[in-house]
Amino acid sequence: MPLPVIGRGANVTSCLCGGALSRRSFLRGVLLLGGTIVGGLLRGLGPAWAFSVISEAQEEEIGKRAHPQILEKFGYYKDASLQAYVSQVGQRVLRQAESSPFTFQFTIVDHPMINAFAVPGGYVYITRGMMAELNNEAELASILGHEIAHVTSHHSAEQLTRAIGAQVLTLGLAVLSPGGRENTPGWLALSNELFTQILLGYGREAELESDEKGLRWAVKAGYDPQGMVSFMRTLEVRYRLSGIGYHALRATHPHTLERMDRARVMIGILTPQPGRALEVNADDYKARLEGMAYGEPGEGKRIRILAAQEGENVKGVARKLWGTENRAWDLALLNGIRDEDRPLRSGEKLKVIYDPFDESPLRPELDIHLRLPKDPSRTTP
Repeated sequence: MPLPVIGRGANVTSCLCGGALSRRSFLRGVLLLGGTIVGGLLRGLGPAWAFSVISEAQEEEIGKRAHPQILEKFGYYKDASLQAYVSQVGQRVLRQAESSPFTFQFTIVDHPMINAFAVPGGYVYITRGMMAELNNEAELASILGHEIAHVTSHHSAEQLTRAIGAQVLTLGLAVLSPGGRENTPGWLALSNELFTQILLGYGREAELESDEKGLRWAVKAGYDPQGMVSFMRTLEVRYRLSGIGYHALRATHPHTLERMDRARVMIGILTPQPGRALEVNADDYKARLEGMAYGEPGEGKRIRILAAQEGENVKGVARKLWGTENRAWDLALLNGIRDEDRPLRSGEKLKVIYDPFDESPLRPELDIHLRLPKDPSRTTP
């Protein structure tokens, strides 16, 4: 069951005022209480009792104004084919989501950090670093579903209300009307808080609620829910090794293993549509990453996609690539493979990071593994 988030927007107005006052009248009344006092009260409310004084129209305006700033900060990943693919998967999951007044758009941003995030109004983003970390379409669907849930559940608007309540009431709402200026203290406070949310998330209950909704919608869209569990497992290992993690894992108090257990319980409850097989689409997903930039800009690293030969395992592929099995574990982690000795399917796709400055880069003779013709419509950043 979703964790309750009580009283969003106009529902709170009706609750407090018996439905007799409009939202504008309610806000005027709140302002009379004193912005500083109200701000302190809002910041003191826990997530389960969160509410927003930001209307859906104002949420849409926040997203509209934040979108170009996000692209300026993180960059737009210049691959039309991959952008269209992510949008297609996102729209497929969105069709199973709860009703929302927002028109959603899905964008890959050109940044190496492992992250996906959303801002109010239906703007969902995934970094190329996250795309490189995922290993199948089902994982992508669960991530996009999680971020869609943040938007439809108004988590960002509620967090803005709690974090900068006084400024939202006294300054922020004025700049969110058409023609409002963006270089005001109110908008600067809002945009700064948005970027904090991008990095840290929305807190325990909001992340758990989005886990549940995103998983449910992905399954209704026809995707295998194990994708979320496998993704969490991989990122937990990555986080322990390097401290690098996705906001949805960092921002919530329950340990990742507990969240995986909750997801498994949900998987046991959810059932696919009768007669419909659940999709994973691992090889197709990896094929689309061919040539993607990897790591920091300027390093020159790219993702190459290899096709395994009959009877090979990850250790054998590592020996071919680098002359040693020492990097087999890294190769397995990158591809979400738990057993390095597992025989690979003939033609099974593997991601390999090509580093032009590596002492043992991908050797030309191994190009016989490459089964994927280069798509001329793809452009590199």
